[in-house]
Amino acid sequence: MKRADKRQLLVEHYLDFYSAAYALLRDEDDAKDTVQEALVRTLVQHGVDDVRNYCMRVVKHLCIDIMRRRKTLVSLDSVTLVADLDNNELLRLVEQKKSELSPVEKALLELHHEDGYTLSEVAAMLGTSTSSAKRLLGAARKKLKEKIEQEI
Repeated sequence: MKRADKRQLLVEHYLDFYSAAYALLRDEDDAKDTVQEALVRTLVQHGVDDVRNYCMRVVKHLCIDIMRRRKTLVSLDSVTLVADLDNNELLRLVEQKKSELSPVEKALLELHHEDGYTLSEVAAMLGTSTSSAKRLLGAARKKLKEKIEQEI
């Protein structure tokens, strides 16, 4: 693919890349910087057949790196799992156990459950298939539930 064609394709999908980065990072400047870095890496990479998916994977990996450095994601606003815990204790417990999950697992849970994205939208943001996102989300839910149940 010619560099000009690659550049045009990336420009056409800029909003997709930015939306994915912003959904994961929740910061405009970090999302813009991440997409810019991903675009540069994609433009200089040779032999890429599917430029859009390659760039989306680069965006995802850069976001994960940033989330690891931050060691933080947006917390759950409200959860009602156990009646005998008050909200503060429950939120603290969920946040603590969520921090033990991988950045991708945390992102999946938050994008789908907190931000209301459909599985198809989450899959597109993460550059994976819907069935893969569904499988990963189910595994993340199960893991979080087990961690919380162990504590209770």
